[in-house]
Amino acid sequence: MENMAEFNSDRRKFFRINDTVFIEISSLDEDEAERLGNVIRSPLHNDENQEKQQLNALQTAFNHLADQINQTDRDVARALRMLDEKINLISQTVRREQNTSNNSKPVDVNLSGGGIAFLAAEKFSSKNAFEISIELRPSGDIIHAVAHVVACDKILDAPKETPYHLRLVFTHMSECDRNFLVKHTLSRQAEALRAKTFNR
Repeated sequence: MENMAEFNSDRRKFFRINDTVFIEISSLDEDEAERLGNVIRSPLHNDENQEKQQLNALQTAFNHLADQINQTDRDVARALRMLDEKINLISQTVRREQNTSNNSKPVDVNLSGGGIAFLAAEKFSSKNAFEISIELRPSGDIIHAVAHVVACDKILDAPKETPYHLRLVFTHMSECDRNFLVKHTLSRQAEALRAKTFNR
């Protein structure tokens, strides 16, 4: 398990946030985990990663161009940003409608680019492997990974239906998904800091 140590140094490598996401999770044996991990890590494993990268590149180029326009005509730049915001909202709505399935449920999690932790209904053994899909809100982006159990401890004051604190490390994830996840956590952290400053 190449990245198992990553969770222990997670606090140094990645920002951690509290968030609510949609999760689908299924158990894997170690051979399945390795096979799926190799597919996930391949940049050509599906067209979705290429689409994500293209959208990200377009958004970066748009932001740069809007900044340049802002130097000569602020009203035009503002109108372009409002149009971009409107397109993003429509895109997020469509993705949410497409992605949410009967198997996924909103879960309060502690999340970073290296791992995820949440309350679970049952106890899992250390190093158990899982396939996990995480739908980020509000973007609707799906993060697909293979994860392994770092710890699963019973919490005395946890809800009766989810008494175990399950911590997973992402051992296999595409670079594209890792970048999207890190960007999401940084954005969420910035929102929290702005809210904290505003409420003072």
